[in-house]
Amino acid sequence: MKMEFQGLTYEVMGEGIPIVFLHGLYLDRESTMFFFEPQVHFNGFKRIYIDLPGMGSSIATPSASANSIFDSLKNFIVSIVGQKKFILFGHSYGAYMAQALAHHFQSQVLSLFMTCPVIYADKDRRILGKHINISEGKISTDKNKEYFYDFKKMNVVLNQKSWQDYQNLIIPGLKKANKNFLSQLQDDSYSLSFENDLHHLNSKTAVCILVGRHDQVVGYEQQLKLIELSESAEGALVNKAGHNLMIDQPGLVSFYFEKMLESLTKAQLTSN
Repeated sequence: MKMEFQGLTYEVMGEGIPIVFLHGLYLDRESTMFFFEPQVHFNGFKRIYIDLPGMGSSIATPSASANSIFDSLKNFIVSIVGQKKFILFGHSYGAYMAQALAHHFQSQVLSLFMTCPVIYADKDRRILGKHINISEGKISTDKNKEYFYDFKKMNVVLNQKSWQDYQNLIIPGLKKANKNFLSQLQDDSYSLSFENDLHHLNSKTAVCILVGRHDQVVGYEQQLKLIELSESAEGALVNKAGHNLMIDQPGLVSFYFEKMLESLTKAQLTSN
């Protein structure tokens, strides 16, 4: 069911423990919803897919700043999730915000699952991977040909299926994004004022981080170091994958995500 809260558009599916999904920059909720819904069994979990401010159908925040986006998401959690325990998923800049929310709602966040997370908003502080292309057969580009260069620049595995997935998961968000707002955000206030505190999470919060070896946008080395901060954290460095990890290696992402859900379900049954 599609709904709106203070300018944020979101969609809710199912009932149970809430999972809040935060997509990457310039994308929209379809980039997460259309990936997870067909591939993951969600028995006992409520999915909340959000369009971040200035993306999808959500309006931009009055200030083009990371702090304003965080405040908008924080107010959303307080009003829509309330005092319930919940799970956070974030991809790229959405994972940056997910870390901030996990830090703020430490007593409520059961698990933090991230793909290709931004660790440092300042690009000069990032250690990047080396992007490559692995071509697997001829690709028909009858539709959206103008986006094919971007596809090759962002994806590692190039085949007909990955091109189709790119069209389904990425292009809709690119077309809807408020580019003026996002350009100003990246130029002026891309970093959270409390970025250095993001790694201080509740020791009971389960953390899973998946990164692509060939991610030239955020890299992988700094992300993997986060796993060392908590005994409950785990992760994987995925070969043949870049920043669009969910398109390059979809099976691994859904495998780890279902593994996380199964662990939480067992923990809930044990506690009852």
